[in-house]
Amino acid sequence: MTSSASRTGEPKGVVVTRDNLDTFVQRMQAEQLTHPDDVFLNVAPYSFDLSCMDTWVALASGSSVLSITRDHLAGPDRLRRRLASSDATIWVSTPSFARLCLSDPTFGASLLPKLRSMLFCGETLASDVASGLIERFPTTAVWNTYGPTETTVATTSVRVDRALLDRYPVLPIGNPMPASRVVIVDEQLRELTDGERGEILIAGPHVSPGYFGRPDLTAREFMTFDGAPAYRTGDRGRRVNGLLFFEGRADDQVKVNGYRIELGDVEANVRSVVGVQDAVVAVLERSGRPEALAVFVLPLEPIAVADVAGRELALRRTLAERLPGYMLPRYVRFVEAFPLTGNGKVDRRALIESLG
Repeated sequence: MTSSASRTGEPKGVVVTRDNLDTFVQRMQAEQLTHPDDVFLNVAPYSFDLSCMDTWVALASGSSVLSITRDHLAGPDRLRRRLASSDATIWVSTPSFARLCLSDPTFGASLLPKLRSMLFCGETLASDVASGLIERFPTTAVWNTYGPTETTVATTSVRVDRALLDRYPVLPIGNPMPASRVVIVDEQLRELTDGERGEILIAGPHVSPGYFGRPDLTAREFMTFDGAPAYRTGDRGRRVNGLLFFEGRADDQVKVNGYRIELGDVEANVRSVVGVQDAVVAVLERSGRPEALAVFVLPLEPIAVADVAGRELALRRTLAERLPGYMLPRYVRFVEAFPLTGNGKVDRRALIESLG
């Protein structure tokens, strides 16, 4: 059993059966052509389902697992030495951890000469991160995967190369792995056609039986679809040219001063500004209610301390030209890096606390 926040944000126990895990492990072995000489790099803690992608696949393949611990993350020198001595062949992490590593100019093929595959899950893989990895590791395959805990770690995958990056500024999450079926449905669970946006529904033998001790939630989110166990992800998406695209949470909305705001829309507008590498929008609350938005921006180039205030003001003005007033963040802050949670995801709470 593992845990998931599901669509309400509440931690829940997700029942994962041996059959669920077998289905996932076997298709990962087939896709990645794993063998006993492989060394999987483990970054995610074992409370995070992403760790199944390295640990269980390695165990089933007779391979080795080498963990990156908090001690190794205490400083760039420690992390660099750990990676250099790892002999890793398969990398598994969140994209945020990869972005952190890319900030080190020595992070590349000379540091990890045996690395043949990099697997990413748990967050959106940004195009600039994928591009940086391909540049630093020209002979290493970069894979984008997607899947909630309720469908056993990862359900779709796609190998990212220069052609894919050139064609799609926002990367697809790929196609269903064998034995999976992923469809885009409307509110009545009717399958939509190519290009139409809807909810991502996943069906197949890898779908969990439900939540531990929560039959009410299980009945709401799990079902049978065309005779197969299925799960309503609460994620939005669409299919374009045969590829699946993730487009945020169906409930990724906040209501601020009476207006409904899609956080993903605000982030997308900030990322489109020249000089912005990445952006994260967080919600400030008062008495448990959303009160305002704050955007934290990772610039393409370092900004001198004396120029920060001017750059923040310029970004505010640019956003005011693109967004209606009710969607404008109250706070704009440039950061050198995004703090990460223990699971390797962006720590939005820490960002909010940094405002003081």
